[in-house]
Amino acid sequence: MILLSHSRFLLLFMSSGLLWTETTGQMLGDWNRRGLLRTRQNGGGRNNNGNNNGPDTSAFNIVNGRVYTPGLGIILAPQPFTPMGGDFLHIAIDVSGDGKLPVPPQRMNDPLTQVFNFTMFLTSDSLQKNFTISNLTTTTPPFADIMSQELGQTVKHINFEWPDCLVGDGRENIGATARGDYNISIHQNYRLNGNNHYSIFNLPISVTNSISQFPGANQLLTVPPPGPLNANGGRMNCDLISNPMMRFADLVASVNNPPGQPFQDVAVETTQRSDGGQVGSPGNANPNRNGNGFGNGNGNGEIGNGNNNQQIGNQQGDSQAALGGAGSRLATTGIVRAALITALVVLLI
Repeated sequence: MILLSHSRFLLLFMSSGLLWTETTGQMLGDWNRRGLLRTRQNGGGRNNNGNNNGPDTSAFNIVNGRVYTPGLGIILAPQPFTPMGGDFLHIAIDVSGDGKLPVPPQRMNDPLTQVFNFTMFLTSDSLQKNFTISNLTTTTPPFADIMSQELGQTVKHINFEWPDCLVGDGRENIGATARGDYNISIHQNYRLNGNNHYSIFNLPISVTNSISQFPGANQLLTVPPPGPLNANGGRMNCDLISNPMMRFADLVASVNNPPGQPFQDVAVETTQRSDGGQVGSPGNANPNRNGNGFGNGNGNGEIGNGNNNQQIGNQQGDSQAALGGAGSRLATTGIVRAALITALVVLLI
């Protein structure tokens, strides 16, 4: 009880208690003064004739089921507008930018681009609800630092145990429960190409599928384990993970979005590394120029950026380098001749 109360106190100062949300889903703030971000992320449910066709996911940047946020996180699950229920809410987010960024236990510090932290909330403007999903206040999932969980994995999983006020089936009457339309609000602190940013992305879902009062014991085998749970291992009281709502204008004023979608509109820069990747720059292999056997064709190194072709008898062969630039390889006519002489001696014997 004390820990949760303390976590709510920290939340107000660490994450600004941020959350006002619409259930149409949006990213707070603008890409730039032209308002491209709001246009891109805020989709209505109406077509050009003004008819309501249901949820419009065209405003989301979704590629092969991957939802790109304004930050460095890429959402893998759930998809926008998914009806949710079951024992817990499952969230999966790629924090490596498809492998471009290191994840713990690797060193993450990079003066150009790195993830600092994620915090998440389950919010509803219509219901005036704001529940903590993850806020860095404990070492126990899901409140623990998402980046420090599942060490070595580029995709982090958050399993949020539905609190008791969301128990039910279908869309309940307002006031009977807190079931209805929500956003998973994802807050990101990160550095992109040398500049620090803070972004908020709201992913709309509906809490309308069945949620039982007593979650199944088998769920505790899930990794990372679902939470938070009360002292008896049951669903947490909603008041214990609730946060105050904030004005939308205050939230918009709090964000500092990049000039475009990372990995999509903005080329992500990272500090050059020397512990992986191609060795040397591309070479310029030329099949019309002979090398010098062991020598360095066109004056370039044996492992480097040479135009090194080998000649055996009257046949010209282009070398293909395993390391370094194309066209860098040891050409060994002397060794070839030695091998032929050895073979001849063997035959004579």
